[in-house]
Amino acid sequence: MIKSERFQMLMDKPTLAAVDDWGFANRIRTRAEAIRQLIQAGLKASDAEMKKGEARA
Repeated sequence: MIKSERFQMLMDKPTLAAVDDWGFANRIRTRAEAIRQLIQAGLKASDAEMKKGEARA
């Protein structure tokens, strides 16, 4: 199991509401888990974009 680390984050209300709405729509129980999943999705998408760019070069 990967060791977790705690950190603090500030977020504006509209963004936090969007995270909460996304989490509710995806049946995610906690805000923290919703944020973890959104970050993982963003990192995966970013990696895919970088690989597309490398393939074009």
